[in-house]
Amino acid sequence: MHTEVSDDHIYAELVADAAGLDEGAIAEQIAALQPRLFRFAWSLSGDPEEAADLAQETVLRALGSQWQFTPGTNLKAWLFRILRNLYLSRRRSASAHAETVLFDDLDANLGLADCQANPVEQAVIVKARLEDVLAAFRRLPALYAGPLHLTAVEGLTYAETARILDIPIGTVMSRVYRGRRLLLTRLAERAL
Repeated sequence: MHTEVSDDHIYAELVADAAGLDEGAIAEQIAALQPRLFRFAWSLSGDPEEAADLAQETVLRALGSQWQFTPGTNLKAWLFRILRNLYLSRRRSASAHAETVLFDDLDANLGLADCQANPVEQAVIVKARLEDVLAAFRRLPALYAGPLHLTAVEGLTYAETARILDIPIGTVMSRVYRGRRLLLTRLAERAL
């Protein structure tokens, strides 16, 4: 009888063999988190190919420095921080800059000065198709996409997100708020 083995399992075995680890060691746990790493990388870069490269490089770096990981702590947060640092290093070396969105323009020109979503915005959210939400999310600047992804998609707290991104918790809260508002605006634009 032929049984199909998942790509993640094969990848975990190859990584474990290369690292000289027994099956079931940290390498398998890291490989199991690779889809989440890919999604986080995609939210930062907006490019699936770059996201795949970042996720793979994160796994390799994590395996190379697994001795620095403290067992019993949050492996996912440790990997996300490695990925974020890789992303920032690539951006610095490539001298690429994220899309600039001025806060004043965001609130004043888009009519987003109020804190609560109005009925029209709520209707847009309800009627938005998943593809539209993903497309709008991928157009967000990394400055907002990263914190929003970690809190809304990965379910991390503001404090965990602040530690991963190495920014104050208030900055995380502000970027999540502004990212949500910008996402709503882009969804509303697509609906018109």
